[in-house]
Amino acid sequence: MKFGIYGCRHGHIGEFIGEMLALGHEFTGIYETEPDIAGDLAVRYGVPLFDRGEDLLATHPDILGTSAVNNQKMDILEMCNQEGIHVVADKPVVTSGKDMGRLERIVEEGRIQVGMMLTERLNPPIYTLWKMIQEGKLGDLVSFTIMKPHKLLAKTRAAWHFSKEENGGIAVDLLVHDIDLLRWFTGSEMAACSGYLKKVGYPQYETFYDSANALIKMENGVVATLEADWRMPDSYFAYGDGRIFCVGTKGRAEIRTTGDRKTNGSPYGLWVRDSGEYKRWEEVPAPTTLTRDFLNRIEGKPGTLITNQEVLRTSRAAIQMDESMEKITMP
Repeated sequence: MKFGIYGCRHGHIGEFIGEMLALGHEFTGIYETEPDIAGDLAVRYGVPLFDRGEDLLATHPDILGTSAVNNQKMDILEMCNQEGIHVVADKPVVTSGKDMGRLERIVEEGRIQVGMMLTERLNPPIYTLWKMIQEGKLGDLVSFTIMKPHKLLAKTRAAWHFSKEENGGIAVDLLVHDIDLLRWFTGSEMAACSGYLKKVGYPQYETFYDSANALIKMENGVVATLEADWRMPDSYFAYGDGRIFCVGTKGRAEIRTTGDRKTNGSPYGLWVRDSGEYKRWEEVPAPTTLTRDFLNRIEGKPGTLITNQEVLRTSRAAIQMDESMEKITMP
């Protein structure tokens, strides 16, 4: 298949490019009007960098990947739907409630496959925890706590990241991964949510909130606390310090999604049930990759991990979570 990149404002899209090339697909080029990231990728892969979208479309791609500014992605998805081009987008694909109907219409029509880079599902310790839950090793689920502190690196971060309209905000941009994992782990949908968005500093960015805390109840009764912030010290060895805590009726589990210095940043999981202490578990590798899973959807193969409906439901939950939160501004 032929593929191209339509909008390139975040390096996350590099994972999609690398996998597509490794699988033998043809890279036809990149469209982007600001070449900071795109220019480097075009040189690295030896493909043209177009400054007009129609020039990329003229290469007749079967799939487009996009890491455009977040609030531009729905326009790209609608263009792809009209052209019959499948699309993989960095998260999030929807930044506000008013755009949910647009995604719903695309999914309902079913003309194209829509991918969102929900990469956490394929993180080996996270996939292992999901398998343990499916096998009942932790008993019935009781609760989750998911923590997602990130470095902000404000001096090098593009201005659009600080705009609620363009970025979607911390709940939509960061916690979208965590509400997706909560849906996946529990096999249930969000029933209720309350929480807070907190702003400390950055008065020059009026709509930028740097932390989010959500309390969620799922339809099956599992409760969860989701936390994210842009307050990780720049000196920390990794981009952040993600943690997942799972409580079941027969045991508990913990994942460090960015590892520690002893593991050189490699993630790992611990659990306790009958042993009297936490132990490292043997990881179960995910049976596919994000890109292979998406290609299987296009080819109509059964058993894919992420579907159009999953993208829709996770996006809807993230928007509902964001809209439920009370805003706090500190002087």
